[in-house]
Amino acid sequence: MLRAVENIVVIGCGGIGSWLLGPLLRFLNAEEFSGEVHLWDGDRYSPENQGRQEFAPGSIGANKADVQAAAYRTNYPALRIVTHAEYVTPENVSLAVTERAVIITAVDNHPLRVIVDRQAGVLNDVCVLSAGNEKLDGNVHVLLRRAGREVTRPLLQRHPEIIKTRHGDRAEMGCEALVAKGDTQLLVTNFLAAAATLAAFHLLWTHGERSGKRRQTIVPQELYFDVGQGLMSLVPAAT
Repeated sequence: MLRAVENIVVIGCGGIGSWLLGPLLRFLNAEEFSGEVHLWDGDRYSPENQGRQEFAPGSIGANKADVQAAAYRTNYPALRIVTHAEYVTPENVSLAVTERAVIITAVDNHPLRVIVDRQAGVLNDVCVLSAGNEKLDGNVHVLLRRAGREVTRPLLQRHPEIIKTRHGDRAEMGCEALVAKGDTQLLVTNFLAAAATLAAFHLLWTHGERSGKRRQTIVPQELYFDVGQGLMSLVPAAT
């Protein structure tokens, strides 16, 4: 279902993105993915990130997308990794969210999710995996459009509440501001969000293929996880 995509785009290389990139790029390299992998992030690594984000020693002060790209270009020279050391905004979202691409939003930022969802809604063929988490739980929402039609429901249909944000709330503040006010995120939750994102990606990538006697037919609409309950659950798309 995703094998014909031309680009993989990861927006956010911090709490979730830094843990996702290693296994995702390893998988794409093994699959001999011939498109481009685009990394978008306008932020820089800070000392506060060291306890829960994955990045090379000595990278404090460097742009997150550039740091991740430098590490994985060495490991996977066959992959074409392109960096964008800037945030995705209403002004440049059309450059990040494009036709025949898989877009992964790995950000603690509801306004950005709204921007990406709306841009994807005007495209014919696109897949958006929107990952996010609170302190102990989170979700990965899947938007899949094929030939201009929705295979799964858009994020704003399933979660219209994310449109209603206030200045200074969790959705608008981002990870570092939350840490500064004592509302910390946990490595284990970020790591599980990355794992859930990879699981959703793998289900879509292998859709229609056989594993032993079984054919993979699940199209995920959303994955939920809860560290405190030790749970991960999948909501399949309506058929």
